[in-house]
Amino acid sequence: MLEFVKYASVAFTAATAVVTGWMQYEKFRLDGEWQIDTCTETSDFNNYIGLHLAWRVFLSDDPLAAPVVGNGEKVEEAFAIIPPAARFPVSFVGTKEINRVSLTGRFEGARRASTGRFELAPTLTRRSWSGYLPFYQRNVNVLEGTFALTAGNARGHARAVRLIDGAPVSADPFVCNGTPTIAPGAILPEIEPEDPEPTPETP
Repeated sequence: MLEFVKYASVAFTAATAVVTGWMQYEKFRLDGEWQIDTCTETSDFNNYIGLHLAWRVFLSDDPLAAPVVGNGEKVEEAFAIIPPAARFPVSFVGTKEINRVSLTGRFEGARRASTGRFELAPTLTRRSWSGYLPFYQRNVNVLEGTFALTAGNARGHARAVRLIDGAPVSADPFVCNGTPTIAPGAILPEIEPEDPEPTPETP
């Protein structure tokens, strides 16, 4: 009986180690094109509160938790599409855990650059699988979380949605200050600021 308990204990320990190792490997993938939307909830500047910003970026990562990197550009402000000639680049670097993504971004601007940090978590929305047994990877399509930017000390809600052939996967419209997002590709007129004084540059 003691021998059985001994071997059972060894087998259980080995099986636990294998399963734990597989779960550590089996991390979701971020490779591909994403749209990151933000809604400012608090800021040092009143003009920023309720402001929507969006970036379209390409992210790349490694299944063994190598740093996440990405590059893209700012494509929307206040749900209005920014003309291509007026877009500014953004770059990201970060880390990925089993249930968390941390990204630090550098946002170029007309006069200066700013930085920001995103803390995002995968949702259960439309997870797909890729790879080969026994190393399948989950392709998470929606990340939800928070952001903080040095520009105006802006903070609030952030969401990243995977793009397939330039179109977002099925997800609820992004809402900022009660206003749903417009369809991709729609062109809206530029929004004039209500404050006649110069406003701080957005990231």
